[in-house]
Amino acid sequence: MVGLQAIVSREVKPGDPAVVTVGSIHGGTKANIIPDRATMLLNIRAYDQAVREKLIAAIERIVRADCEAARSPREPVIELYESYPLTDNDATVTEKITGAFVDHFGADRVETLAPVPASEDFSIIPTAFGIPYYYWGVGGFTEGQQVFPNHNPAFGPAMQPTLKTGTEAAVVAVSAYLGKGLLS
Repeated sequence: MVGLQAIVSREVKPGDPAVVTVGSIHGGTKANIIPDRATMLLNIRAYDQAVREKLIAAIERIVRADCEAARSPREPVIELYESYPLTDNDATVTEKITGAFVDHFGADRVETLAPVPASEDFSIIPTAFGIPYYYWGVGGFTEGQQVFPNHNPAFGPAMQPTLKTGTEAAVVAVSAYLGKGLLS
């Protein structure tokens, strides 16, 4: 498992965003019984398909080598699933909707998100229909509240202002996209 954690630092060029996360390991049912199998779930993220393919190849190589070194009686079974395309905002839509957000919320409440290597399925539907899209986030935390990132078990934005701001953002975005300016 340590070898998997070293993939990004040892095999990916600095500056190429990549993540390998061992999110789950399960083997056996009792402390005194040697299990005949173990399941390990990994999550990989990259902005570039070539980097993604490099991560997968390295994972497969390391897992196979670890199984061989441990004299596993069986070859490992490696399954790829839950693969998501890169979420890449359309520049024109991003500019238009960001401008509408600034007009509505004020420049002090609108930030441009830095690229985030997330596991996000948002872009699947608009990409399938050839529709430009803009993915944004809503802060949702009150002053002094400890902030945990998405997918952390302690993640929990404040109910308000999250619902109000999120609803306003959706209406402002749709209005800007359709050219209506309903909340202005």
